[in-house]
Amino acid sequence: MYINRFCSISPAGILTQDTPVAALQQPARGKAACIEPDYKELIAPMQLRRMTKPVRTGVAAAKLCLGEVLPDAIHVGTAYGMLQDSENFLQKMIVQEEQTLNPTAFIQSTHNTVSGQIALSLACTAHNMTYVHKAHSFESALLDAALMLAERPEATVLAGAVDECTDTSYAILERFGKYTAADIAGEGAAFFSLSARRTQDTLAQLRAFDMFSAADEKTVAASLEQFLQQHELPVADNDLLLLNAPGSDRSGGPFRDLETITYNQYCGAYPTASSFGLAFGIALLKTATTRRCWILSGWGQHYSVHCLER
Repeated sequence: MYINRFCSISPAGILTQDTPVAALQQPARGKAACIEPDYKELIAPMQLRRMTKPVRTGVAAAKLCLGEVLPDAIHVGTAYGMLQDSENFLQKMIVQEEQTLNPTAFIQSTHNTVSGQIALSLACTAHNMTYVHKAHSFESALLDAALMLAERPEATVLAGAVDECTDTSYAILERFGKYTAADIAGEGAAFFSLSARRTQDTLAQLRAFDMFSAADEKTVAASLEQFLQQHELPVADNDLLLLNAPGSDRSGGPFRDLETITYNQYCGAYPTASSFGLAFGIALLKTATTRRCWILSGWGQHYSVHCLER
């Protein structure tokens, strides 16, 4: 697949094909919130007033990614869905004892809220899917995009991921040991305009990607070796590795000798952070001397790997 445009909204800032990587900021430890854009020209004020953060960042990232292009499909991945709306609805159920509840919070708490709002804002009636597959949600959206482009090479697919970190979710995940004092708990929205054919606007090629589960480093290394063999992709000495896999030492893996950038220092840790990693990789390839970038991401026992070429 070819990536023609992209946009990422994260705690590091807003990253597009027109933004230098040097403009990104590194958030402080703890709970990191997205640096949001000026929504005035992206979302109507009356609509914006009803949107929680993941909805407005998702719609804004999608619009900034697409420009004037109307996609033939919208694919969104999210692990947690709309947490703030879900919390509001559940809290009102308790406080109001399940009486006279406003349905708005419930309607907007569903996982496909972002994909629906993107379609409404674009007046796009095309194929629209949301994937909720834990840390593989973004990769599932990409897989659906690849399948569609194989059938319709002339199409343009908008694919991306959205997740948020609320005070409640941070407290719960911290209590269960998911975050420590040294970690950055992140969130973000990232979208990509994909096609099966190279165009004059093409920025990079997603040569291959995969998702797998692994309980230890040996299994991770074996899965990566299998991925390289299956797609006949060699690892060159001047390749670049973007890593966001807590606990992965890479000592026995095929990427052990590569120059490595730990990208979660910019976006923080969250299930669909690989979407930021992909955007970060595209931005780096514009100025780096290397031709190829590998993105290895992990959240718990869920891992993904992407091969990105300039």
